[in-house]
Amino acid sequence: MFLGVVLGLSASVCWAFANVAVQRSARHVGAFRAILWAQMVGAIFVSFALPFEARGGSPTPIMALWVAIAGVAGLLAYVCLFYGFEHGRLTIAVPIMSSWAVIAAALSLAIFREPVRPMQLLGAAGVVAGAVVVSRFAQSTTAAGKPGDGSPRWLLASFGAALGFGVLIPIIGLLVPVTGRLGVIPVAYGADIALGLPLAWRFRVSLAPPRGRAWISVILAGVFETAGFMCIMLASRYAPLALVSPLSSLASAFTVLYAWAALGERPARPVLIGAALVCAGVVTLAL
Repeated sequence: MFLGVVLGLSASVCWAFANVAVQRSARHVGAFRAILWAQMVGAIFVSFALPFEARGGSPTPIMALWVAIAGVAGLLAYVCLFYGFEHGRLTIAVPIMSSWAVIAAALSLAIFREPVRPMQLLGAAGVVAGAVVVSRFAQSTTAAGKPGDGSPRWLLASFGAALGFGVLIPIIGLLVPVTGRLGVIPVAYGADIALGLPLAWRFRVSLAPPRGRAWISVILAGVFETAGFMCIMLASRYAPLALVSPLSSLASAFTVLYAWAALGERPARPVLIGAALVCAGVVTLAL
């Protein structure tokens, strides 16, 4: 259990770094190009660990369905993640996205029959309440036309990312017996790339490789995002997914602190209260 907790917290640190790199890469080359190349970098990164992982089990017909669902959920999650960070504020988008932990925990309870305690229900309620407060006051700030906020579409993207990751994490757990805990990562990446490429071609979205210094943020986004993914999948070996998911979503707290201290983002007080509710709810979920 202890190792699972440590790995869950490690995932939160990796994803906090990834959030910053994702925002920079999306603003440098655009969300869609950044997604493709960051995931390709991530697939290469995790491939070095695959020879050391034991895998068992044979593919079954139902796996095709799980892979398809993982592809749809992953595409929704990453498109919304990169778009939300490209156009929005980390201090607002990240707390909303962190509510994926509630969805993931709920699905884990249903799929894997993991036990739930009253404190976890209280934590889930705190996350939901905080996300609602953040989104409500953030939207009113956007409507007021304050500089830097832009269109409220990135708020919807933040909820889309929460839904996508909340579905993706438990679903790929169903693939682990065949792919292995780390092998499932390139499978998930490959599924959403396979779905996303035709859409990009259909809507004439450029997917050209980044140039110059833009590669740095794209590589960092791919490495840290995948490292967090690796940590949470390994953590699920030692602790229930309903526990490690909320721990890993503590990345929201680290990212908000970074955006406050380094990027100079100063959200309204109600938004900060909502973000604090989210973080407190995540901590309570992990108790």
